[in-house]
Amino acid sequence: MAPVTIELKDFESLDSDEWNAIVGNDDGAPICSTVAINIRCDDKTYMHVPQHILPTETSCKQSYTETIHVPFGSRCDISMSMACFGPICLDNNVSVYYGSDATSVPIRSGSAKSDAQLSFGVPSKCLTEVLSDRNFSIFDLSTEQGTAANALSNDELSEVLCIDNRFRNQGFVLERFALAVFNASVHFNSSNWEPYQCHGFGIPAFHVSCSFFSITSLELEVDAVTQVGTIPTELALMTRLNNLVLRGNTFIGTIPTELGLLTGLVRLELWGNNLSGNIPSELGALTRLSALALADNHLTGSIPKEIFGLPLTGLW
Repeated sequence: MAPVTIELKDFESLDSDEWNAIVGNDDGAPICSTVAINIRCDDKTYMHVPQHILPTETSCKQSYTETIHVPFGSRCDISMSMACFGPICLDNNVSVYYGSDATSVPIRSGSAKSDAQLSFGVPSKCLTEVLSDRNFSIFDLSTEQGTAANALSNDELSEVLCIDNRFRNQGFVLERFALAVFNASVHFNSSNWEPYQCHGFGIPAFHVSCSFFSITSLELEVDAVTQVGTIPTELALMTRLNNLVLRGNTFIGTIPTELGLLTGLVRLELWGNNLSGNIPSELGALTRLSALALADNHLTGSIPKEIFGLPLTGLW
């Protein structure tokens, strides 16, 4: 079971005059109150706490935590409701952490006033161990990373690759995660785009080349995506890439500096998108790069001097 800690803090206060106006006396007047919380994971209740009055100013300035244990691989929903006294309702912040205390990995935070419903997911135990130290948002289902981790948690082959250290140590799980994040970001227009790619069965997606079960070339067709999105930094996890071609699509945002970690790249084509910002100097670390295509975007600034030190035979 996965440890999940709930923290309540930053309580809204009800002063004595407001309390007297509501109930007509000041005996035992509450200063603040916690919100009511209910947590369900895969249709089972794991936490139900009604609103609780905190009767002193000191108690209202403290934070309160409780740790529950939910199944790995589950999806959880948190519902919150404010504590109301007559016409006045009080709120507080609710934070969720993966771990046994409030210094653990943050998952989600919100309040009953702004986020009466919050959702989070806990990937399988193995995937959590592999991914949690790389990206905390794998628990947040509103992010591409959370969507990808949840998809892999329900994929039998991902779990097999994760548990078997022969594959886990070679980074196949991280490669699958990077592809799943990419798909969550832009939704590829392909019926056979799946995160298994080179790993033993199924038909690899179009324009993918593999060597020793790892992707070495990733080329997208023009207009291969169905929604506007960014180029995810997680592509840097695909450490055996030689070719990365993302031309003629609708990618927005900046060129990730993390692409400079793909030191095996020979060809990088990002032309014909809607990318903006500067060309990152980190691309100067791609010492094998012979072709770099960044034209027809909305890039600004000059070409970094580091780029001119590369063995380029084509730059456009």
